[in-house]
Amino acid sequence: MLGFPKDEIKRKTFHILTLIYVAAYWFLPTNIVLTGLLIAIIIVLLGEFIRAKNEKFNVFILKVLGGVHRKSEEHKISGLPWTLAGAFFAILLFDDKLLVTTSFLYLAFGDALAALFGKAYGKHKIYAGKSLEGSIACFLACLIIGLIILPNWQIAVLCALIATFIETIPWPLNDNFWMQILNAGILTFLSKIL
Repeated sequence: MLGFPKDEIKRKTFHILTLIYVAAYWFLPTNIVLTGLLIAIIIVLLGEFIRAKNEKFNVFILKVLGGVHRKSEEHKISGLPWTLAGAFFAILLFDDKLLVTTSFLYLAFGDALAALFGKAYGKHKIYAGKSLEGSIACFLACLIIGLIILPNWQIAVLCALIATFIETIPWPLNDNFWMQILNAGILTFLSKIL
């Protein structure tokens, strides 16, 4: 499919499942969503702990998930608990549903397209394995999201640039954690000053 690596397509399709908590966030009370995310984080961390201690369970999980884990995650914590934790803290810290949702969509689509285009077409490396082509894909995805959700095109462009910058930085822990929190915070800050 357009030269995208099959494993990366699987990973990013799994990534799009973040839309489940986006929908929950819109249609359920916030305390229920936060409780659900906290339970999910605990369950996933427990699974990650068992996976780290039991090689047979690890092999079983990797087989069941069929290519969703990166090679580097086969024997260390995956990005899933970080993604869930990022969502939890974005909802906990910021109360504007539209802006928090925008940060979730930046992750779901911007980060996903950055990885897909970066792996398939990334000829111009920026640093830390990131490519100009992936960053352009991230920017365009975030721009489209911003043009649909945010109040004007100038804010949409600015926020897409910021989201792309955040996606490009090799953050400690995991970029899926930071992308949601930082984008929600910046969107909230900009909504107050612009």
